[in-house]
Amino acid sequence: MGPRHPNIGDVARRAFVSKTTVSHVLNGTRFVSEGTRQRVLQAVAELGYRPSAVARSLKTAHTGTIGLVLPDVSPQFFTDLLYGLEDVLRPAGYGLLVCHTDETSEDAAHYLELLLRQRVEGIIAAPTSGNRDLLEQAVAWRTPVVLVDRTCAGLESPFVGVDNRSGARRGTRHLIENGHRRLGVIAGPQQVSTLVERLLGFRQALEEEGIPLPEEWIATCPANIEGARQAARQILSLPQRPTALFLNNNVLSLGALSAVRELGLRCPADIALVGFDDHPWAAVSDPPLTVVRQPVRRIGQVAAEMLCSLIRGQGLAQPRVILDCDLVLRQSCCRAH
Repeated sequence: MGPRHPNIGDVARRAFVSKTTVSHVLNGTRFVSEGTRQRVLQAVAELGYRPSAVARSLKTAHTGTIGLVLPDVSPQFFTDLLYGLEDVLRPAGYGLLVCHTDETSEDAAHYLELLLRQRVEGIIAAPTSGNRDLLEQAVAWRTPVVLVDRTCAGLESPFVGVDNRSGARRGTRHLIENGHRRLGVIAGPQQVSTLVERLLGFRQALEEEGIPLPEEWIATCPANIEGARQAARQILSLPQRPTALFLNNNVLSLGALSAVRELGLRCPADIALVGFDDHPWAAVSDPPLTVVRQPVRRIGQVAAEMLCSLIRGQGLAQPRVILDCDLVLRQSCCRAH
């Protein structure tokens, strides 16, 4: 057997105080004379004592953990979101338990139940329709929930995201302002609220200019590179194909760029592209991709600030925060011939 970990009794004996006094020093729950406090801290340092977070949580209901439920941890969007959350949660003394649902209701149910059993103090989630009931259950159990990026029909929780419709409309208008009148869209699955809103913004920009949109130029494909590649190939192989494509997120953009290269088309001379979401690769692709960029890190910061307020029992002056997007102009769009 290895050496036994020191406990609070060992610290008390080393410092010649009671276990209660050690607890007050470590938790700051009662005044302790400076001399006694220094003896306790010296004993803690000499013994290498580490308080048990589990034992403390059983007494105080404070676990110091936040659950983060994401559909996919691979996109840059969720990486930047995580950085934003940690900007606020780490200084506040919280750690994150990250759960990856892979867009399935079974995995979402498993992880949400696990988080509730772990007594997380709050949950931040990019929801799907399949985990709405469990998130509602968390709220009913007085576990604060903040939604990010996506909304979920019937789920009334504080939310932080961007104006997807306005962002997509702005990106599409950039293509129109460059003379394009034959525009297609790689829309992705329409079960995700963000992609629904972006398709609406794309349609709105065309309707405002009286530009027709053939149904065969709308690809509601799986939200992965291969799905987008196949969808873009199909659209760009049509006898009458668009001169520009709007791409609803960065994964769909990668698939579309792959199809453009496979078909031997030149961007932007043969096909202009504008994507939604920025990514480090977008600035160094060939050509660099014009994108609608979300303030992702700020989304994470605001969501974490909101959750901390809810945990403290404070109300939210603004339970629904919608941030603006930027249009980043690069070289994937030129004037239509």
